[in-house]
Amino acid sequence: MRPFLLLLAFWCSAACAQAQDSVEVRVFGAEGMDEATAVWTDANGCILAGETTSAISMAEGQATWAPDGPVGRKGFIAVLDTALNHVWSFAFAGDPDAPMGAPSTLAVRDVVRTADSTAWVLYDAPRNGQWMGHLMGVNADGGAVTEFDLGGNGAVSTCALVPAGGETFVVVGHRQDEAAPSTMPNGLMAGLWTGDASPPGWAPIPGTEDMEAVCADWHEDTLYVAVHRNGIPEAPAAVLIITADNGNPQVVGAAPIVDPAVSLSGITAGPLGVAWSGTVESGDGTLDAIYGKLEDSADPTNPDAWSHAWMVETVGDEDRPGRGILWTGVILQCAGQITTEGDEGSGAIVQRRFGETGAWFGAHIFGGTGDEDVRDMARDDQGRLYVVGSSSSWTDLNAANGSHDAVLFRSSSFELTPDFAYGDAASLLPIDLAFVGVQGLSPPVSRQVTAVRRGSPMPVLPGEDWRLFDVSGAQVAAGSGTAPAPGNTGLLRLSTAGHEGLAHRWIWVLD
Repeated sequence: MRPFLLLLAFWCSAACAQAQDSVEVRVFGAEGMDEATAVWTDANGCILAGETTSAISMAEGQATWAPDGPVGRKGFIAVLDTALNHVWSFAFAGDPDAPMGAPSTLAVRDVVRTADSTAWVLYDAPRNGQWMGHLMGVNADGGAVTEFDLGGNGAVSTCALVPAGGETFVVVGHRQDEAAPSTMPNGLMAGLWTGDASPPGWAPIPGTEDMEAVCADWHEDTLYVAVHRNGIPEAPAAVLIITADNGNPQVVGAAPIVDPAVSLSGITAGPLGVAWSGTVESGDGTLDAIYGKLEDSADPTNPDAWSHAWMVETVGDEDRPGRGILWTGVILQCAGQITTEGDEGSGAIVQRRFGETGAWFGAHIFGGTGDEDVRDMARDDQGRLYVVGSSSSWTDLNAANGSHDAVLFRSSSFELTPDFAYGDAASLLPIDLAFVGVQGLSPPVSRQVTAVRRGSPMPVLPGEDWRLFDVSGAQVAAGSGTAPAPGNTGLLRLSTAGHEGLAHRWIWVLD
């Protein structure tokens, strides 16, 4: 028996001997369509970032719309602790300077957390009529504290904020010129960022004309970028290998996929190599997931060319497009969407493939009776797998209107089997508080909302000083003791100072 088969047999016997594993479910959303597009894990917990069409109330540091914030697509960050409890969250529009009533639009690409507990979200949105990337830092105390614009001559899109060791990251994207003749060639852009208040570098990568960045990863001082090459229609999908020459990025190799029907969606790099995920349009017109792994080194006879150790296609009778991919030890977790398995509707499937050969030996379908999709994956230091995306299976926990909510699945182990049982699903926040500015003060804000009629006594102790803030963070009233509730109506944050120190809770002032 080959060594890797012996290893798999050992894993199977160990899995059968241990207690049943489980999957925890957390949903986050309101009345609109909500989706988590990125996840970050570290010793303090995890961060979800994504997009929503639900009504939001603008956070401190953002423009204030009334009522219910801007329409259209907005972004959010939700910070969870190691037990998957909500710590704080933040909602933001694509362009805070847009006039009232103008629709918001954006695309959330990635999220990370730096050592000072600041969450940084990478997203694309228009500024002054130009589509460009943005890197925004947010913390629980001050809301949006810093934002950098990543633009260029033309439309700029980003795809990844990649950890590159220590507190450094690499931002990756591409630009498309909007003028003819072009004053600057289209192609990939990248920049090194030191994880602080200094803006990232941002410059074109020579030799990448007519390319679009899809996803990127970093390993051992090398950047790997999954790209779409508009100028090579016979092999548009490829992986670029990029290193630095005196601080300047330089393409040192390319691994093309010679099939015009393939488009890439994800890439993962680690000690065992570089693997990618994508989608191929099959002969019957359906979309199938496809995964592959690069050879460990370039072709000795052609140092600029890399070939593929293996490529495998997951064929189905219906569409099952590929999504992300992630190394977990010697195992590749290959994510996709599937419509032919699960309870009902579509599901988020994660296949397990042996990295050395691509051999399939297991899968798990995440989801319930509704529709699911998967957008990103991560693994924490305890070996647990995080799968994020969207779901309509637990909408009764939120608005119960059938629309998708952002969803997080966390398995107790990355050794997934179909026998993993689901724990109780839980909503991170009530829908009225899901997209309300920055949440999470010290001490935490109570999740209970007290209804108070305008003019009735404030729900505080005699002699207790209080202040009221609206959902944008602006103070609207202050007083002491059971003075009449002010004329402001709607959701307000009540902060009190008594013998036991500061306390914060929500009240709803009625007419």
